Amino acid sequence: MPVIAIISLPAYNVTRPPDVEAVGAALDEVIRKNFGQEEEREVAIRGVSLIDHPAHTHDSLAEVITATGTDRYDPRRVGPTDGGYARYGVELHIAPCTVSATSLRSRMTETPTLHGTITQSVMAKTVSDFYVGPQVDRGGVPLRIDLITIYDLTQLEGIPIPFHGDEKPPLSACRFKYPDRRSEALLGLIKVLG
Repeated sequence: MPVIAIISLPAYNVTRPPDVEAVGAALDEVIRKNFGQEEEREVAIRGVSLIDHPAHTHDSLAEVITATGTDRYDPRRVGPTDGGYARYGVELHIAPCTVSATSLRSRMTETPTLHGTITQSVMAKTVSDFYVGPQVDRGGVPLRIDLITIYDLTQLEGIPIPFHGDEKPPLSACRFKYPDRRSEALLGLIKVLG
């Protein structure tokens, strides 16, 4: 049974640049607390915004994700970045990480946040990407992370994308290794309430 955790962050919104370090630290902690173990393990973290799922609430989308294993529940639905990624078979964009009870570390090269600073917080980087990225990727509005899905990284298969440059494994674009068992790859999710 997937773990379902809830965190309330009323100060986190996208009407102005969020305090990515404060929000990131709170989200990192809830991930460590709910998915960390004594031994470090590899996980994939995926942020989800309700803006991309307008017919859903936190609860209804969480139900769909726990039942299907993914927020990509409708094969007819075209996602905002599918134009560039669908031809490669990409199902998910994730942040590959290692987590234990005391640490959460990215497996990818560190990159700047919206403030131009390098952060040690996995979720500070993700919150920053959700704020800045949509304007660049799709000409859209900044997104708030409303749900975080946590996957067993060993259940996903990285896909090399030519325009991702020299990205080294583990890769951020991936698909499920066992498409008929997507829900088994899902370790759980976190509802990020306002």
